[in-house]
Amino acid sequence: MKLNKVYLQNPDSVTQLLMKEMDRFGIKGTSVALIHEGEISYQKALGVKNPEGDPITEDTLNESASLTKTVFGTMVMRMVQEGKIDLDQPIMEVFKGQPWSEDPRFLTITPRHCLCHSCGMPNWQAKPIDINFDPGSKFSYSGEGYFLLQHMIEQEEGKDLTQLLKEYFLKPLAMERATATWTPEVYAAFSCGYNKEGEVVKIRDRRRTEGNAPEPCAAWSLYGNAFEMVKFQLHIIRDHGGLNEETFAEMCRPQNWATDEIPWGLGWGLTKKDPGILWHWGDNEGFENLSLLDWKTGDALVIYTNSDRGSAFWNAVASELTDAPMEDIAPFVKVSE
Repeated sequence: MKLNKVYLQNPDSVTQLLMKEMDRFGIKGTSVALIHEGEISYQKALGVKNPEGDPITEDTLNESASLTKTVFGTMVMRMVQEGKIDLDQPIMEVFKGQPWSEDPRFLTITPRHCLCHSCGMPNWQAKPIDINFDPGSKFSYSGEGYFLLQHMIEQEEGKDLTQLLKEYFLKPLAMERATATWTPEVYAAFSCGYNKEGEVVKIRDRRRTEGNAPEPCAAWSLYGNAFEMVKFQLHIIRDHGGLNEETFAEMCRPQNWATDEIPWGLGWGLTKKDPGILWHWGDNEGFENLSLLDWKTGDALVIYTNSDRGSAFWNAVASELTDAPMEDIAPFVKVSE
């Protein structure tokens, strides 16, 4: 994947494109960053974060939603490299707790199954959880799998996800604004989330403790923006996320196939047409985002929006700014969860 040279030569044209597409899709606010050949080439915040008209800035926080999975997945691979996790050892051989499912196949789920969405669990479900197929046999998107793996790791490390992400990435990469747990500081910087009609559907003013996925949650709860996530993308491009060649290759290797054109690695989506691409989307109510990078060319794009129309926006923008196979990525995202 490479960025469009026409836009690289004129950063103002990127802003013009963003404003045009924001108007077309009714996007209230966005933050966008581009990397070209391993260097940040563009960063911008546009629009508003609330009905009062306060502007989106580099300090404004959105829900990263499932972009959280890329940071967590890379952290898991760091722990694999450190000998702390065996990708193929059943989680319940390590996790000291009651099984989340009455189906005996739950006992065979491994970290690898969770990271490549072959664990067999639904995306989210109250316990006891169904197992819909033999773990490892096919693809079915499951945030529940990430949450299970998180619980095992937190128990083994004696630290919660927020502490672990801070130690592995957020502090070393100076991602000071990002956090995996709501705080009053998040509230002060938080953008409202808007639905497709442009109405406010989410105002986060407290920590989420209810439901099937309370925070911190490896599947969704990182608070951030494009200015923060681009630092993580740079780390992947420049340093392979702190992974050696063998471990990085394993993370980027197709482990499972979501469609004929979309294989899945460990924590990341891949594409058949361009094996250098690592990508993921995020979709929580009121927030839709995209992280797209090519570790071979050193080019990347990250888009955060505060809108349920965000996926249409990021597809249009990514299709214009890059040569990534959005014709494969965007249709998959529509039906994946």
